[in-house]
Amino acid sequence: MRTRILLLLVLLASAARPSAAAVVRLKDGGRIEGSVVSATTKEVVIQTAAGARRVDAERVQSIEYDAAPAPAPLEPAPAWSGAGLMSSRNDKNLFSFALGMAAPLSDVDFGAIGGGRANNGDLGPLIGMRYLRSTSRRFAAGFDIDYFHRGGTDSPGLLPLADASVMGDNFLFMGVARWYIFEHGAARPYLLGGAGVSRSWTRIEAAPIPGFAWTDTDTAETRLLVDDSAWALASTARLGVDFDWDFAEPTVFSVEAGWTGLQSRRFGATRAGRDLGLESVSGPLQLFMLSARWSWRW
Repeated sequence: MRTRILLLLVLLASAARPSAAAVVRLKDGGRIEGSVVSATTKEVVIQTAAGARRVDAERVQSIEYDAAPAPAPLEPAPAWSGAGLMSSRNDKNLFSFALGMAAPLSDVDFGAIGGGRANNGDLGPLIGMRYLRSTSRRFAAGFDIDYFHRGGTDSPGLLPLADASVMGDNFLFMGVARWYIFEHGAARPYLLGGAGVSRSWTRIEAAPIPGFAWTDTDTAETRLLVDDSAWALASTARLGVDFDWDFAEPTVFSVEAGWTGLQSRRFGATRAGRDLGLESVSGPLQLFMLSARWSWRW
C-alpha cells in the first residue's frame, strides 16, 4: 500500500495540470473526461459536462492531457495525525497544574531514647505547577514547584507505652528537564528528572496509651515532641504520559508517577521532647508521587 501511494504521489505531482482538458483513467477500467480542476494526494476534482466530480486519488490509474501547459504545484495534503488524535502544534512554552498524592517511604528513628521506628508521615495530597520551554520536539527544560502534606501516622512502636503520630509538610523548588521517548503520537511517554531544594516541616506528637501517664505530671495529654523545619537538597525521577489530542488544543492532559528524595536533615525536639531525652530526629524522605497534570501551551 505504501508503494502504491508513493507511485500515486509521483504521478499526480508530474501530471496534475489544473483547468486542462484531460482523460482520467481509473484502476477499475472506467474513465472520466473533462478538465482537471485540482489534484492532491487525497482526491482529484474533474469538471465534466455534467458538473464537478470528486474522485478518490487511490482510484486513479493515470491522467492524460490533451495539451501540455506548465505543471501546477501539487497541493499538500493534511498531515496524518493519528486519526485526528495527535496534535500538529509545535509550541515552545508549557505551563501546568498538578493534583495528586505523595506517600513517604522512609522512617524516623527514636532509638536514641529507647524507642523504635515509624514511617515519616502518611499518604497526603500533592499540588504543584510547572513551566517548561522546549528546545526541540523531544526535549524541554524549566522549573517545578510542588507542595505536599504528609498525613499523620499511627505509630504505637515509636515510644514505649505511647501512641505517636508523625506528620509534616514539604515545599519543593527544582529545575527539571523532560525528554519524550517518542517524537510523535497521541500518547507520548516521557522521562523527567530534576534537582533543587526543599523546605520541610516535621511534627511528632505522642500520648500515653490508656492506663498509663507521663511520669513527670501523672497526666495523659498529647504532647508535641518535635516541631521543626529545615532546608534540604532534593532530586526527582519520574515517568509520565502526555495525552496530546487535537480536539483539546491548546491544552494537554498528563499522568505522572515517580520517586522524589530529600537529603537527610535533623529536626530539633521541643521542650517536651527534650524532657524525654530527645535532642533531634533524622528526617530523610523518600517519596512515591503520583499526579494528574493539566497543561496549557503556547
